Amino acid sequence: MKHVATLSRPALRVCLMLWSGLVGVMGAEVPAVTPEISVSLRGVFDRTVEVGEPLRVAVGVAMPGESAATITLAPANGSWIDATAVEILASDSDRVVGTAQPVVRQTESATVLNQESGAQGVWWFPANVMTLLRPGDYLVRARLLIHDGTGWKGESVSEPAQLRVVATSNDPERMTQRVLSRAQAAILDHAPAKAAGILDEVLAVDPDDMPVLKLRAAICLLGGDVASAHACMTRARTLEARLGGEPSVELHELDRRIDEAANDGSPAAEVPAWALPPRSVFYPVRPFVSENSQRTNDTPVVSVDSKPAGTMLTAVHAEGIAKRADAPELIPTTVVVVPAGELLDAKIISDPAGQWAVSATAGTQYGKTQYSPAQATGAPNISTAGNSPDAWCPENKNVGTDWLEVTFAKPVHATEVRVRQNDAVGAITKIEAIEPDGTAHVWWEGVDPCVAPAVREIAWFAVRVPKTPYLVARVKITLNLAAGSGWKEIDAVQLVGTAQ
Repeated sequence: MKHVATLSRPALRVCLMLWSGLVGVMGAEVPAVTPEISVSLRGVFDRTVEVGEPLRVAVGVAMPGESAATITLAPANGSWIDATAVEILASDSDRVVGTAQPVVRQTESATVLNQESGAQGVWWFPANVMTLLRPGDYLVRARLLIHDGTGWKGESVSEPAQLRVVATSNDPERMTQRVLSRAQAAILDHAPAKAAGILDEVLAVDPDDMPVLKLRAAICLLGGDVASAHACMTRARTLEARLGGEPSVELHELDRRIDEAANDGSPAAEVPAWALPPRSVFYPVRPFVSENSQRTNDTPVVSVDSKPAGTMLTAVHAEGIAKRADAPELIPTTVVVVPAGELLDAKIISDPAGQWAVSATAGTQYGKTQYSPAQATGAPNISTAGNSPDAWCPENKNVGTDWLEVTFAKPVHATEVRVRQNDAVGAITKIEAIEPDGTAHVWWEGVDPCVAPAVREIAWFAVRVPKTPYLVARVKITLNLAAGSGWKEIDAVQLVGTAQ
């Protein structure tokens, strides 16, 4: 006879309770994970804009915290961008007083969020919306709302960003921001020529406005004028180097884009007129040291002529800009940067009026013998562009400034100095001629017009001046190491002049 196990009523009751609890847990809905949305104001100083000033807002969507889940944003119509509203609210209520429009709409309907990736977009409030706002305090928020579709559904609202609207003023920071905002708005409105005109009005008066220079470089690049973009960026780098510290991330990013465009290799398209910045951008950067002021070693610094620094237009883009029908007229000047087409190795090496440096010192050097200043003396001895231990190389690569000072056997009344660069060309920012008694003359200071080619090439940088009434015994060359990537190297320096 088989025995059948039976449970007592109390035990059966406990089992049923456990089972029902397990079913409840298994059948319960897992709480939905809501994506986090955030906003940040772009190109805005101190969270303040003027009445009528266009406003850009960056919006990001990401997974919350450490959640390992995955969220798909796939509304029935459009993408998550179409399901997101970016709004300005009155600070004392939830009343919407302005709505932004997205800069770019996403073509893919579905966006997947996880811990590895999120989604970003940019919205902007045009001038006609911002003109309706009275001076006062406001809030900017983003709201993602998806009612239907195949992915996540619900609503996510960002923490608001504070915004202050003020009346138009003549404060320098406010004026710069207003110009940049108007230019950015023109770009977003697909009007690059208008954007360029807005910036050029400023640069024609103040070519050393660094934020304006950086945006102008981006517009030059937008128009395919890589040489002008490089000139704007090099000027901005020179100004930033004077402030000290590391180059900004923004400059590095623009440098990367310029390098990509320069190395693109595709046939050059016709450059539109608006891509060329005003000629003031190609003036030398104004030096900090004025005429008759004293250097740290008490050596007087004297300008080569009576013109104030910063008013001499160098012959930049002699081969590029001069060929453009819309190019600005290059006014003849006392001091010019010699066009690259005139600087040929064979012609320079055989010049009977030229002499090579016999000794040299430098701010730093990469090695004791190799890469030392002495490697920049004598005639050129490097035949292939690129790194060579037979050239002077600074200790640092892309940070700060450095200098090389060379001495010549016979002091002369000089007319030209020529510098042979074998690697990472385009970093020269100042040329000084020094008399036998130590008196220094600033011949040139500005932006090196040389743009590194796609394939490395040895390049000459030369400054030509009227025959000096004084004798020149030494030449000092200053480099901005942040002017471009790569180790800056100088192979040789030649001084041209006569004894009488």
